[in-house]
Amino acid sequence: MSICSFDRGSLNDGGEGMRKALVSVFNKDGILDFVRELSHYDFEIFATKGTGNFLKSKGVKVRYIQEITGFDELIGGRVKTLNSNIFAGILARNSDREELERKRIPIFDLVVVNLYPFEKVSEHSSREAELVENIDIGGVALLRAGAKNYERVGVVSDPSQYTMIAEELKKYGEIRYDVRKKLAKSAFERVIRYDSVIVDRLLKGSEKQLLHINSIKTLRYGENPHQSAFVGKIEGSPSALDALEKLHGKELSYNNYLDILSAVKLSQVLGEGSVVIVKHTNPSGASLFHNSLFETYERALSTDPKSSFGGILAVNSSGIDETLAEKINEHFYEAVAARDFTEKALDMLFKKRNRRIIRFDNFPKGIREYRVINGVVLSQEPDEGKPYDEIKCMTSRKPSKNESEDAEFGLEVVRCVRSNAVILVRDGKLIGVGAGQMSRVDAARIAIEKAKEFAHPLDGAVMVSDAFFPFPDSLQLGIEVGIKVFVEPGGSRRDDEVIKAAESAGVTLLFTGKRLFRH
Repeated sequence: MSICSFDRGSLNDGGEGMRKALVSVFNKDGILDFVRELSHYDFEIFATKGTGNFLKSKGVKVRYIQEITGFDELIGGRVKTLNSNIFAGILARNSDREELERKRIPIFDLVVVNLYPFEKVSEHSSREAELVENIDIGGVALLRAGAKNYERVGVVSDPSQYTMIAEELKKYGEIRYDVRKKLAKSAFERVIRYDSVIVDRLLKGSEKQLLHINSIKTLRYGENPHQSAFVGKIEGSPSALDALEKLHGKELSYNNYLDILSAVKLSQVLGEGSVVIVKHTNPSGASLFHNSLFETYERALSTDPKSSFGGILAVNSSGIDETLAEKINEHFYEAVAARDFTEKALDMLFKKRNRRIIRFDNFPKGIREYRVINGVVLSQEPDEGKPYDEIKCMTSRKPSKNESEDAEFGLEVVRCVRSNAVILVRDGKLIGVGAGQMSRVDAARIAIEKAKEFAHPLDGAVMVSDAFFPFPDSLQLGIEVGIKVFVEPGGSRRDDEVIKAAESAGVTLLFTGKRLFRH
């Protein structure tokens, strides 16, 4: 059809009482069935060229928006819908009908748009020209116009909404006001997400960071029953949620998520076959792989079986079998997470009806961290990589190979303990935890007391601190019970005193040069 042959006099002649829908979609999944549903409810379909050609090829009666704009697509398709008649038909209020009918401009009741796939393209391409051409302009404007006029217009911004709209029309014969308002909210949110990804990936961020949370799921409550809560993912960023799959049990709570993320992350850091137990975000048990998965689990549980009651168990292995599952069932855990389970193991674990069973994959790395407290946003890079800059021995006594390995193991564990933190490790196993203390010497005292409570031998143990020892008192506590190796970052004004105390006692003091606070 040429521009000169457009018959503007026929634009409102679709039939008595026919409603009008404007359809322009890049993602055509589901659009054919949806448009056919609309036709059943007396919607006349106007479409852009690409969408219209697709629908016509499938036998759907459709009219082209060129009948409204008076021109074909311009400058290689960059301009299709940017036209005053199109937007007048969307933005018109009921009080404007007479004016638009006089000017023979169709009035739209429904706008169906999905955008150029900038997000998807930017995941595999960094070519600026390709990214620029995938920035939608007209589609964004159509969504905003439809959303603004939700009092009269329904705006469909995602294929996932097609079924709901069809059911709405089937049940009520119209899209009700409350539903139109929710659709408008979704459309505005879609535009915000879209633009934020463009700023982040094409323009490489800005002075203002735009964060949008999607895939939001309401939780029963937050840390406490009186607090509302939800879980979601940051748009455009990899998420550990995508690496978690719940196989069984009650829905995950706010606290479950916190502990599962902590337990699984530490187990992955510690390597294949490691076992970690977390309670209130602190490890209450941890062991590197030792001989068998069954024995490794027993070692982790032995750290502190009392505190592990009601905790989260993470096993960095696909080897949980029926025998280990039976052993796990002897202890109460809120959740059990592993890379995979045998069928017989799952049958055994599913006997606990409410306990959550989680399958996990590798967590993404390098994801920036955010906290929001009373309207204050704090953000930082994640604490990843080696837990030390350089391990230096500050004393005459040098660590043995086993002690050096325990020192590195302990550093990985202590960075996952709330500060002030002091822990004890021995032979690749956590044996004592002093977490979240205001005084470092108290953290050391608690770690020693916990190790003694469960009869862990302290001779040959390694004491690891997340920050420097400000005084020799923590070392002295360890020396008194036979500990021979102490690990800390150094950096205190009294480092010389601490080094002197270690040298006098004939023990090893290692400086790492890296603080590992976790608040």
